[in-house]
Amino acid sequence: MTQPMSGSAIAYPAKSATSSVWFVRWMMAGLVLINLFVFGMVTFSLYQSYDESQQGAELTAQNLSSLLAQHIAGDIDRIDLTLLAAADEVERQLAGGGIDRQALNRFLERQQRRLPEIFSLRTTDAHGIVSHGVGVNPAARQDNSDREYFVRQRYDPKVGLVIARPVYTRLDKRWAVPVSRPFHLPDGTFGGVIYANVSVDHLISTLAAIDVGRRGSASLRNAELRIFARTPVPAHADKVIGEKLAVPELQELIRSDRDAGSYISSHTVDGVERKFAVRKVTGFPLYVVVGRATDEYLAQWKDQATKTALLAALFFLATLVSSWLIYRNWKHQLAATLDLAREEEKFHTVADYTYDWEYWEGPAREMLYMSPSCERVTGYSRAEFLAEPDLIYRIIHPDDQHQMAGHRTDAAHRDDAGVDFRIVRRDGEIRWIAHGCSAVFGRDGQFMGRRANNRDITERVQAEATVRQLNAELEQRVASRTAQLEAANKEIEDFSYSISHDLRTPLRAIAGFAQILVEEHAASLDSEGRRLLDVVHANTVRMGRLIDELLEFLRLGRRPMDFGPVDVAQLVQEIFDELQATVPDRKLRLDLKTPPPLWGDRTMIRRLLSNLLSNAVKFTQPRALAVIEVGGRIEGNLARYYVKDNGVGFDMRYVDKLFQVFERVHPVGQFEGSGTGLAMVKRIVGRHGGSVSAEGQVDVGATISFTLPAREMENDPTQ
Repeated sequence: MTQPMSGSAIAYPAKSATSSVWFVRWMMAGLVLINLFVFGMVTFSLYQSYDESQQGAELTAQNLSSLLAQHIAGDIDRIDLTLLAAADEVERQLAGGGIDRQALNRFLERQQRRLPEIFSLRTTDAHGIVSHGVGVNPAARQDNSDREYFVRQRYDPKVGLVIARPVYTRLDKRWAVPVSRPFHLPDGTFGGVIYANVSVDHLISTLAAIDVGRRGSASLRNAELRIFARTPVPAHADKVIGEKLAVPELQELIRSDRDAGSYISSHTVDGVERKFAVRKVTGFPLYVVVGRATDEYLAQWKDQATKTALLAALFFLATLVSSWLIYRNWKHQLAATLDLAREEEKFHTVADYTYDWEYWEGPAREMLYMSPSCERVTGYSRAEFLAEPDLIYRIIHPDDQHQMAGHRTDAAHRDDAGVDFRIVRRDGEIRWIAHGCSAVFGRDGQFMGRRANNRDITERVQAEATVRQLNAELEQRVASRTAQLEAANKEIEDFSYSISHDLRTPLRAIAGFAQILVEEHAASLDSEGRRLLDVVHANTVRMGRLIDELLEFLRLGRRPMDFGPVDVAQLVQEIFDELQATVPDRKLRLDLKTPPPLWGDRTMIRRLLSNLLSNAVKFTQPRALAVIEVGGRIEGNLARYYVKDNGVGFDMRYVDKLFQVFERVHPVGQFEGSGTGLAMVKRIVGRHGGSVSAEGQVDVGATISFTLPAREMENDPTQ
């Protein structure tokens, strides 16, 4: 054995003092960093769980608001159909010479019984006097001319369906939401109003059908923030129903013309802070607002946050105690190291290659040194390793022993070598070890054996396994979401089939029975009966056409896109020639301003242009010469196109209705059509990544414009 270096004993005390200072500094730095990391992870975890709680509450509220909005939209649609039927009946009787009071009252009573959500269906004359309906006494001359719906219907003939704010009805003494439509005299002037009183109690029961929690709420409001219905019902409902409640967040959402959104607010009837989801009732100026109380859906998170904070405090205390124990243990080890450092040079050499768990194996595989930390890692004492040199190989897991067979270094192998393997501790626990080995040479170059080193990497291996498991779970979630998407697409297919099959079957039955009546019972029908059969036939044909157009509108969202170059000018000319052939008795002129070609799905673009040109031909019917102008230009990254006509135009106040399904800005019957054409245009443009807009002036004409991305035109081989 070599002897200790001369003079080393003199340097050790000063070196020990310096090491002690540095060790304390590093230990304190490590303590701070570990606690900062743990507290950071705790904070992040709490924030993440808080965010998940918020998102879960928001998603639930959004789903509930969407469900309620669909239900309420369906109710209003049914009421609107009833109002239209009543208006047709009144106008028919007026055209036939006058109102048959008993017949009209019976008709209104039958229609009212079909709709449980309304408790009255009545008419007023042009002066607002309630004239017909269940419970109406003409002699009482009930005057409704001051009601909101009557004023709007009388002075705005194009307003269509009006949903007025809630009122306390004069005849029925109940809270109701009036829904109305006008009817006209044979000369086309305003004749009065058909109105239905929708029960506020029915709206409340509809809202109460969903579970929003013990302190949650659901309400129906209009664009003015007036409350139409609310659940739970406030203690002073008469002071809430029909009144405005200033909610800045909701007001901003409505002002921005969004159909849905969410916010947190304490501006509530009862002062409870809630997470609200807002959903516009499709086609109507109403909004469903569903709120979940924040103190309810965050209760579990608050409990978790409290427990986590306590654990973090305990961890901090544990790290302080552990640091003190480590420092005390280090002081003992330092004293022992100073004693060992005065021994032979082999121990001084080992000190130059210090690791937490280290051993030094001599040239003949004898064990020269084993660090005390071996017992902490393996459970075997230092003395046992020194007494049995093969012990270090015997504790290697049987499945990993082959990895150590070639993992040895000698005088001819100076490079470091490393391998990871498992060991079996004395207590039977299996731990992962990162083993590093290198040849050791004395100062004279003599080969002195091998030195090897702690690193217990069990936690790292477990973390890697956890990551692999998380990745597998992520793949499973992706597969699950994919399956959900496929199921959603299947539901759309089933819905389309339902529309195509289930709705057509009763239509065919209606048409068939009407035909049987004409063929076999014509002799027993008077002129009025035959006229009613004609109305049935016309409406079944119109319903069939609506179904066809609705199916096509739904298919547009799922049809695969086949992009390619499209010659817009040529396509417009083809479509115009086809339309000209359908109206040979009209004078049409196409003013083609050489629109640029585009890159898109030719079939969809043809349908888009066909809808726009057909509209232009239709709404220029009153003109002796119909002039249709089509043009376009490139504006930076956009290609802009327009179709302009000199037709009847439209009032810009109703421009938002143009692109909605089944919405019309002209009176029903003035022009043919179902109201899906421009909605299809909007969907086609949207699928191409563009936007659509409209401008018009009554009795002057209209211009429909749309833009598409122009950057993809670089892929056009014709350019």
